[in-house]
Amino acid sequence: MSRTRKPRKEAAPASDEQASSQDAEAQKERAAEHFVEGLIARGEAVEAPGEELPPGATHEIVGRDEKGRPIVKRRRFSIS
Repeated sequence: MSRTRKPRKEAAPASDEQASSQDAEAQKERAAEHFVEGLIARGEAVEAPGEELPPGATHEIVGRDEKGRPIVKRRRFSIS
């Protein structure tokens, strides 16, 4: 019984590589948005300029980006 090899895939054209790169960037952006939304929903990110964070909060909302999304900065780790 002889085996036949599968034909090799040709290298993707540059336009496909560029589209793939754009998809990867969009995926990273969606993941970051989801992360911040989760922090806020769980009460782990709060607006507390110059104040002590409340119990359970680990991130401070320090501003908003050009699209109005919150920008968070880790201020401490949770102690669980």
